[in-house]
Amino acid sequence: MTEAVAHFLGNFRWMSWNLFLAIIPMALSYILFAERSPRRLSRNPFWWMGLGLFILFLPNAPYIITDIIHFVDDSRALDISSNGIIFVLIPQYLVFLLAGFQCYVMSMMNLGNYLTKIKLIKNPIWMEIVITFICAIAVYWGRFNRLNSWDVFTQPRFVIKEAINNLERPNFFFGTILFFIIFSSFYFFFKWINIAIAFYLQNRTKQISAHSK
Repeated sequence: MTEAVAHFLGNFRWMSWNLFLAIIPMALSYILFAERSPRRLSRNPFWWMGLGLFILFLPNAPYIITDIIHFVDDSRALDISSNGIIFVLIPQYLVFLLAGFQCYVMSMMNLGNYLTKIKLIKNPIWMEIVITFICAIAVYWGRFNRLNSWDVFTQPRFVIKEAINNLERPNFFFGTILFFIIFSSFYFFFKWINIAIAFYLQNRTKQISAHSK
């Protein structure tokens, strides 16, 4: 168990950083698409800058799902016992993966609700599918090309070069489609769980209010 705890602490640093990157678009979604937001697209340049940052950092949330590869490496470590894997590493990775992807779900739901509210779209499903596909491409760039969100500003030529080179790599198309299927499946599953929980809590609150009167 001591070895598993050592791996737990070692994972904590990079998990915290990746989770922080996943939280950024979710936090921005609550600011940009809040209930008090105007019922039309804002003309405020700072709002559009925020939207740009939201789009740029959004792929960091589903990216966390691909960090499962680190669990495979950890579980193969010879110095970690089966109990260490079961009671230390598996719970750590579960919390990390679920929290990170929940950031993606909330970001997308907030965006969809806002675009529906301002009547820019009627049903967010196609928007969700398109953005998830774009995120799948971005996640491939991040996982295999080792590109970061800020490389768009710091290394724009390198980003463009890698994007073009990927078009010649069959693995790019396979990886993107695989990520898209995984992200879409998880997203719609988690979305309906969130809707069900929100519906239950709303009804529960109404029942408590009714009984208190």
